[in-house]
Amino acid sequence: MARDATRLLPPVLLVLLASGSWEQKPELLRKLEGETISVKCLYQSWQDSKSVKAWCRQVSARTCTVLASYPRIQGMQWKPGNSIQDWVRLGYFIVTMTKLKVEDSGFYSCGIYKSSEILTYRNIHLVVSPGEPLLTAWSVTTQAMAHCHSMYGRGCTL
Repeated sequence: MARDATRLLPPVLLVLLASGSWEQKPELLRKLEGETISVKCLYQSWQDSKSVKAWCRQVSARTCTVLASYPRIQGMQWKPGNSIQDWVRLGYFIVTMTKLKVEDSGFYSCGIYKSSEILTYRNIHLVVSPGEPLLTAWSVTTQAMAHCHSMYGRGCTL
């Protein structure tokens, strides 16, 4: 009966399943408004490479709202700025949240989505504080060079 009740949940609300990480204390991540986070989530590439990867915000101890998935779960709408990039051969995926706001503070999980449940691999406690991120000429140049390398596979002139 309880199993059937899980299937009745709206698709955005999912049950979090422990994979050893649920009991772990969430990792604290502090950011300022406007900044970006990237969270690396490891998985067993041979076992979960074809599974749906998910990023969700916890709404209760055992339930979360999916904010992004890869590949996308049909019928779900995502908050702009949330994305997942899957590195199958390396056995991990990276979750990115851009333009953070104070309201984004909360508890998040990444893991594998299976039949309205998420097998949790990592828990994050995100704290976003008011304020503008500091941008220096060095960080802008570094970001541009990294983009240049990834696009062309070699350095380029700025």
